[in-house]
Amino acid sequence: MTITHESAWSVAIGFALFGSPLISASDDGACIVALRDGGGMRVGTLLRESPDGIELQIESDSGALVQFLRWDQIRAIDGDASVTARATRLRSGEHIWRGRFRLQQGDLRGARPCFLAAIAELETSASVERRIACEGVGRTASAAYDDWSKSVECALTAASLRNQSALKDQRISASDPFDSRCGLLLAVPPVWTDSASAHRAEVELVTASARACADSLGALGDLLECAARIAAADAGEPRTATPANPSTPAVANEAPDAAPEPARSSGFLGARLIESWANAVSSDALLRKRARADLRKISASEPGMARLWAIYAEGRSFSLESDPEEVRAGVGKMLLIPSAYAQEAPRLALAAIAQSAIALDRIQDDDAAAKLRSIQLEYQPGASNTITSQEGARH
Repeated sequence: MTITHESAWSVAIGFALFGSPLISASDDGACIVALRDGGGMRVGTLLRESPDGIELQIESDSGALVQFLRWDQIRAIDGDASVTARATRLRSGEHIWRGRFRLQQGDLRGARPCFLAAIAELETSASVERRIACEGVGRTASAAYDDWSKSVECALTAASLRNQSALKDQRISASDPFDSRCGLLLAVPPVWTDSASAHRAEVELVTASARACADSLGALGDLLECAARIAAADAGEPRTATPANPSTPAVANEAPDAAPEPARSSGFLGARLIESWANAVSSDALLRKRARADLRKISASEPGMARLWAIYAEGRSFSLESDPEEVRAGVGKMLLIPSAYAQEAPRLALAAIAQSAIALDRIQDDDAAAKLRSIQLEYQPGASNTITSQEGARH
């Protein structure tokens, strides 16, 4: 049987991932691994097995090669002593593989439940597979507008895990939907269009933040807490950071496979944007003012969708003030999004119209608010001028 040689980074990935204690195979460890996606088979010695995949040593004429294979790349393993968790790992891997396949075919509705099923079965310590599954949920967000909080949670989780890890080459596809400068999935902004859905999102995101902190993912917990504060403002109940989970501008965590500097830098920029947005819609007037100044700096220096996030967040902040003129200034900023960038940022455009109408209602500008609500109907999912695929929403 011919054994395929992999590039040198496969060796580095294998050792980077398995630097901590993991489940070992049997003493012999010899096995045959059948791969998906037309990858054929690998024959070798199974050195290590983890919630993310296996480390396989392959012998060839030029020497031994250690290759890391994710569970979603593996169809079956034969010939070694199976560990107890393997059946579940193979099953969650199959869910991810099915999601990847459907996503590549453009079937967002079919892909999303596959990724969600994988997340439900993944072990807590799975980082690479969780990152891929969460990215899949984020990339299918436009197929489930009613489940936006889950998309936001997963998009931030994928961004945080991606920026923590040195294993950035492990992803769904060759295309990278994350912004290269801020490290966020900018097609999935933390915005809501009505108080009821925003309140549900706040509850869900607070729970997710606590879960991340319990799993020693403090940086992710901070990001999710910021998103929860943004949701609270959209629910009509702005608040500040909770004492148990203060917002800090850090995405990188104490991971053993620390990300290279460019990834860490992009992560810090993304966390700064999320934190500034959360502070800008805080219940603290002074904090709002300071955060708006930071958002203006971001919008002046960042291109593409990150700039749009900053513009929207600054406008959203002004819309919370008591001065009617400041509220109108905020509405003007928010409405820049649907007037010029509705195709690139459909969800952000929809939220801008909805939140502008709510703000104008608050200052009793009833006619303008009514006009915006009629326009909002044209931007609802399924309307003729609404772009529902978010795969093209990045600059």
